[in-house]
Amino acid sequence: MSATDMQMGFLINGAAFDMGRIDVVSKTGQVELWEIVNKADMDHPFHVHGTQFQVVEHERGGQVSKPAYLAWKDTVNVARGETMRLLLRQDRPGRRMYHCHILEHEQLGMMGVVDVQA
Repeated sequence: MSATDMQMGFLINGAAFDMGRIDVVSKTGQVELWEIVNKADMDHPFHVHGTQFQVVEHERGGQVSKPAYLAWKDTVNVARGETMRLLLRQDRPGRRMYHCHILEHEQLGMMGVVDVQA
C-alpha cells in the first residue's frame, strides 16, 4: 500500500501485469519447479492456465513439509508467509496466464504471462 495514494499494489515478482511482457519462458515437455512465495499479509489462490501441477513442498516459518498426498491441481491456496514449490509441465505451446484467482487481485495486476515454446 502506498502512503501517498492509499492504494494497494498487487504484484508478482515486483511488477504489475503487462500484456506486452513475457514473465516466464517455458519449453514444451520440460518438467519445471516453480517456487511461489507469498510475502503478503493475506492468502492468495495461485492459478496456472493450460496445465496442471503437483505441490511438492510447503515452507512456512522455516518449517518445510510435504503435502499429505500428491494430486493434480490448477489452483492452490498459498497462505500468507508461505512458500510453495510446484512441479509442472506445459504440453502445448503458446502464451497463457498465471495469476491470483481472486478476481480483484488479478484485475489490480497480480497476473503474469508464460510463453511456452515448442
